[in-house]
Amino acid sequence: MNIGLTTGIVLSLAAATALGGAERSAAVTTHLVSRIDVRDFGAETLRIGDLNGDGAPDLLFVQSVYGTREITCLTATTIAGEVLWQSGTPSADNGRIYSDLPVQVYDWDSDGRNEVLHVRQARYVEPKSRPGAVRERADRYEGNATMVILEGKTGKEKGSFALPAPADDCFLFLDLTGRGRREDLLVKDRYWNMWGVSHEGKVLWQWTGSVGHFPAYGDVDGDGRDEVFVGFALIDHDGKVLFAKDPRGGHQDAAYAARLRDGSWRLLFGNHGVHCLTPDGKELWHHPLGEAQHVLADRFRDDSEVQVMVVDRGRVRKERGEGTRSDLYLYDLNGRELWRRGQPEGGWAAAIVPIDWHGGGRPRCALAYSRGPGQPAAVYDGDGNIVDTFEMQCTPDRTPQDRQAHYYGTRADVWGDSRDEVILFGSRGACIWANARPLAPPTLYNNTLYPGM
Repeated sequence: MNIGLTTGIVLSLAAATALGGAERSAAVTTHLVSRIDVRDFGAETLRIGDLNGDGAPDLLFVQSVYGTREITCLTATTIAGEVLWQSGTPSADNGRIYSDLPVQVYDWDSDGRNEVLHVRQARYVEPKSRPGAVRERADRYEGNATMVILEGKTGKEKGSFALPAPADDCFLFLDLTGRGRREDLLVKDRYWNMWGVSHEGKVLWQWTGSVGHFPAYGDVDGDGRDEVFVGFALIDHDGKVLFAKDPRGGHQDAAYAARLRDGSWRLLFGNHGVHCLTPDGKELWHHPLGEAQHVLADRFRDDSEVQVMVVDRGRVRKERGEGTRSDLYLYDLNGRELWRRGQPEGGWAAAIVPIDWHGGGRPRCALAYSRGPGQPAAVYDGDGNIVDTFEMQCTPDRTPQDRQAHYYGTRADVWGDSRDEVILFGSRGACIWANARPLAPPTLYNNTLYPGM
């Protein structure tokens, strides 16, 4: 394999030690799998899935006009950075994001090959857009928004269908019609409306209320169809409101629907606090916080079935000249605080995702990223300890200021070792880190030459 300037694949721990001080200290436990030269297509939005049909995961970098959800360029690459195709015109000015973007990778037509789906906006007529201004909705639209379906292998358009004009925020796949597969859609505008849409593009229902950033979903009532949880309300598959609470002018920053072993559900959401509800809307517990931006329910420890992890990014300390600061919390399912960990100063955009970092059926960890300018991402275990840290690897010609730029993180098993890798990405670079510790399978015993034994 040739290793060039465009894409660097680090194949040994010795190579990783040559990258710098932070990498040297982590060389015995982490492995830099890939450092991608994003050139002018770098982005703070990334989707992952097999696009070229070779069975291996690929990357989709998504650029947009800052302050809007107007997608300007899609770039598909392998995890090594080889460009597969590009739709639109890349620009280094369009790598930053203001919000989540309406794009997903999914086998939409169930033919065994993935498609790329994204929303093309309707025309915003009033008020007219000003360059650089935040544009969350229009008073008047021209035409409809459009769901565009691209062939994953080539990026060529395969089809499209109309959506309600304001429905240009994020979307997700649900089973609203009892198909047995999540082939329907939940689409929304920024904060005010959401629509259930069938696979054929028919609008099934509309709900108006405080929809928040991104809904949670699940078959909460066991009827074979999904419900939608938006923090202050639970909406049935047919648009019926199962419960609704007064948001008092607020919105949810995070939502999570967790099904327990006994079949019961817990509905979690964050705003200026973290809340735990039952499916009938009863609040079991609540902790007031500054801004609970991310909320996760998972098995991070062995001493109980599930725990709740929360990032509160609401501590502003400007009165003391210290800027912003975030905190990471872990609660048990009854709301008892197990621990909290302060994040570095300036980490207003701190965020977390669960990660299977160790593999082998062990409790999951959490990847904390965007922990402040120039701060490494970190994997935390269920005791609140930092297991490993990861430096963002920028494209080679980036300036020192570029290397301090904001970045995002996610996780997926892209290296094929049955564990998740850490994937960091932003407008100035992208890289993939793997766990270099040996993955010990269960010990084989009673070995014999006669495998039928």
